[in-house]
Amino acid sequence: MAGGVIRHATGDDRASALRRIAAAEPGTTWMDPEVCRRNPLLAVRLRRSILMRCYNGDYHTDVFDEERLAGRIADGSERVLFWGPADQVSRTAELFHAPGCPPAEVLDGLSLGTHTSLPGEELYGRGHVEVARTGSTQGDSAGAADAILWDLGRVLAGARRGEELHTISCVPRNRRSAHGVPGGAAIHRLHTRAVGSRHWGVAPFYVMAGGSLEVLDYRELSFEETYVRQGFDTCGTVHVSDTMSASLAADLCELNGFDVDIRTTETGPLGRRDAVAPAPPGDAHGPRVTHMDLDAPERTLAEAAADRGEACTVAVCNLNDARSLPLQAALVRDGFRLTYISPPKLVPSPEGHRSIPLRGGFCRIRTDAPLAAPYYLERGPLSDTERKLAAQYRDLLGSWRKETTPNE
Repeated sequence: MAGGVIRHATGDDRASALRRIAAAEPGTTWMDPEVCRRNPLLAVRLRRSILMRCYNGDYHTDVFDEERLAGRIADGSERVLFWGPADQVSRTAELFHAPGCPPAEVLDGLSLGTHTSLPGEELYGRGHVEVARTGSTQGDSAGAADAILWDLGRVLAGARRGEELHTISCVPRNRRSAHGVPGGAAIHRLHTRAVGSRHWGVAPFYVMAGGSLEVLDYRELSFEETYVRQGFDTCGTVHVSDTMSASLAADLCELNGFDVDIRTTETGPLGRRDAVAPAPPGDAHGPRVTHMDLDAPERTLAEAAADRGEACTVAVCNLNDARSLPLQAALVRDGFRLTYISPPKLVPSPEGHRSIPLRGGFCRIRTDAPLAAPYYLERGPLSDTERKLAAQYRDLLGSWRKETTPNE
């Protein structure tokens, strides 16, 4: 299929290609994340230094709790990659092999890029690895591609040693640069042209630099291409409660080359129920995700619908189960919109193959932050299916902007 602006343009079986790249030793322009385990606190501080400089001090994601994050790096839960010019990487490696942590001015003097792979179960579900915390203090992305492809290949290769993981999930930035705020077009192009992750919708998850809520891509890369293909082969009917959700799901499947039986059934929404306990405050700069329980729909609806002030409230539903229809209708009633799907999969497990249904992410956003749209809504060339998706995203942004501060 033509495309490559939104859809990946690198061929289907990227996992095996990335594992071949990762079979080589690290290059001179990046550092093996395993080195970070020698001094986890240094890794936490250096990552934060890079991201704070990259975003002009306006960065709010989870990089500040030093003791907890150092523990996660020490036990391997978080893998932090650093890349940059060979002399900068060499100097960084020396710091990790020396005792203690250098002062902040030393870290702030290093010109590097970084990203982190970490457990993705909370956001995306069991078996997902998240790739996030990406930024660079360099003027361009030179060297980033080789480092990131090598690191993702290592993540993919690790799952072949018995880890129960099946998908790398990420929400790469995609906005244009404006008013001193760095854009995300370069990292987005890396995903479409080199990584080969698949586009499955948009995720308005984070308030980023400049105070805008960024409408990010939602992308996945399967550990084996067969997982998704076999998932669609056994998917069955996809049930949605409204035509807009049906149209988005159909176009996303078409974009990625899959046919699916989508049935739209108008259903009365599930009744409201008060939250069982006072809702703790949410993260004004990040998402809160509820994985909806179809065996206790009223309880999880009350949990998802509670307004805690987070940047984006996300309710994830099993769209292969018709029992989700009243729940979907209730979410739409309460201001949620389907913005992404996670495709069905057939994945290995100790008990044999495990079937994962097609799931939909319904999002409700903060209404007091301006929106930053994907750059590809303003420029092409787009394939026919990409144009259909872009039109839907523009409509979605238009409906949100009626409720929010005008976009920059």
